[in-house]
Amino acid sequence: MGLKLAPILRSHEIRNIHERSLDIIESVGIGYKTPRALKILERMGCRVDYLENRAWLPRDLVEWSLQQAPRVVRLPARDPKRDVILNGRRSYNTTDSQGTKAIDPETGETHVSITEDLRRAVLFADALDKVDIVNTTVSTSDVPAHIRTLAQFALAFTNTSKPVRSSVLDPKQVPVLVELVKAVTGSDTFRPIFSVVYCTISPLMHDPATLEACIELAKLKVPIMVYPMPLAGGTSPVTLAGTILIHNIEVLSGLVLFQAVQPGTPIIYGSGASQLDMQTGRYGGSVDGHKLRLALGELGHAYHLPVNLWGMSTTSQHLDAHYGYEAVTQTLLAYLAGADEIYSHGMLGAAQILSLEKMVLDNHLHHQIEATIRPLLVDEEHLQAELIERVGIGGSYLAQRETRDYTRKEYIHMWPPAGKTMLEIAHAETLEILHHHKPPPLPKGAAEKLEAIITTASKELLDQGE
Repeated sequence: MGLKLAPILRSHEIRNIHERSLDIIESVGIGYKTPRALKILERMGCRVDYLENRAWLPRDLVEWSLQQAPRVVRLPARDPKRDVILNGRRSYNTTDSQGTKAIDPETGETHVSITEDLRRAVLFADALDKVDIVNTTVSTSDVPAHIRTLAQFALAFTNTSKPVRSSVLDPKQVPVLVELVKAVTGSDTFRPIFSVVYCTISPLMHDPATLEACIELAKLKVPIMVYPMPLAGGTSPVTLAGTILIHNIEVLSGLVLFQAVQPGTPIIYGSGASQLDMQTGRYGGSVDGHKLRLALGELGHAYHLPVNLWGMSTTSQHLDAHYGYEAVTQTLLAYLAGADEIYSHGMLGAAQILSLEKMVLDNHLHHQIEATIRPLLVDEEHLQAELIERVGIGGSYLAQRETRDYTRKEYIHMWPPAGKTMLEIAHAETLEILHHHKPPPLPKGAAEKLEAIITTASKELLDQGE
């Protein structure tokens, strides 16, 4: 991965955070909020309280669970050539999920996000070479809530052949999701071409419906990113260290349950912790948040788990200097920290506003950052000592054969090119992708199968909810 950051946490500090996590998870316990989870944990030797919906996790069970989680996680794609393998050797980029607004690239106006916005976001994610994992980027407010998650998955599977990711909010959605996958892969065998984000509820709780959905997904060995979002000073201690501790406890509490369901369930260590802005009450705070998440990344790697870190995130609502500062700073730090995944390609306004032009700009920024941190080649071929001797004092290198050859092979062009601005390039490339990129085709008859599955599921889920 090239250059590395100096560590935020020392080895004895990582051990102490781990030990205190084990202390609290065993003495205070975790609110799982569903008897189903409690029964699973009770079978694993945990003390449980069905009245309080709480479980206390023994230290040895946590340690066992950490041993079960795989060190390398594969994220399968509809096109197997686009599978992502999280093995610590490089960083992969992912869009963010469930924004609520979108900017029209032709009018510049912001509106509540609808199905067409998600289709465009997924289409762009498919087209851009630095997007590796495709979240369902914005919510489709024009789709009824009871079928929205499944419709969003179907739309994503249709418009990209890269790995897809979203949250699954109800266990009743899981069998339908399995059928959607079989339809788009053209196979009777389920292959998990998607992963899920599972958010805990700070402090020290789990949402029952989403947790039960992930129990079903763990049985299928669908990769799960456990993503706590404690707010320092609000739902976790105001100190960074205290927030790191509560965040780590919540990750472990999810990991233990999913390994108890199915040993070997792939787990990704998410890093959603941030600060409560004490002036506005908003999610997200000062630059200390970078340090907070870098420390969480070190904890995840100490557990030999793949790590997801913030990257192109920005609180700015425009493509301005504020966006550039935040995006480049966070993304560069994530690369240098060896993040397996880097979040938030294409989103403005604290991951709430989709900007297709930002997706294009983020893609260029990833290219520039990767070129910056790539190892410098200093072998004899690249030192070109013989060429220096041959040209001698006062000579020119412009007409030399080596200059021509290496310019063709390795030269990195200035960006933006002379005479153009970043925003001009982003706008032109946005319109080009919007009007000309075609998604990878589905197997014959798959589109009709998807529509039939969604139609049937919509009626059945609506009837079950009444």
